[in-house]
Amino acid sequence: MPKKPHDPTYGFDAETNTVRVDQHDLARLLLMFRSLMREQRPGRWKHMHDFDLSFERLADAADAAAEIIHGKKWTGPDLRMRCTTTEPVYEWPEGGPYDGEATFTWNVPGYGSHASDDDQVQHYSNTALCGFSWAKGDRPRRVEGLPECPECRREVQLGADRPRGAW
Repeated sequence: MPKKPHDPTYGFDAETNTVRVDQHDLARLLLMFRSLMREQRPGRWKHMHDFDLSFERLADAADAAAEIIHGKKWTGPDLRMRCTTTEPVYEWPEGGPYDGEATFTWNVPGYGSHASDDDQVQHYSNTALCGFSWAKGDRPRRVEGLPECPECRREVQLGADRPRGAW
């Protein structure tokens, strides 16, 4: 069997600034991160901020690959790679899917649609689940269905699946 040629880029695509890694390797790294993260002191991580946002996006990629690999047999996101509201290491935002409440989808012209736990537009302080914020002057309007923003969509969809409750 012929050897594969060495890839000097190690899977890096300069045009898109992306790195290609094996789905299995990525999933293993995410599981190791989650186990190490759980050993941290309470309140050390904020959900959807800094490193957590990056790890959630990596878990999105691993889940997308698993869905393609397994096709119709795919049973949904691997929640082992996700944070849960029962982990004391996390600080969670108030409301929305984190407390088992409803979310609302807002289309902000020029910025797509995002999910928020607010059913009314506030004058200045509207914040989506992904951290994006807008003001009333941006002319947002409520729309039906899931948001276009991948992070907001993930939070709404996984909100029902993430274990909730006391630590």
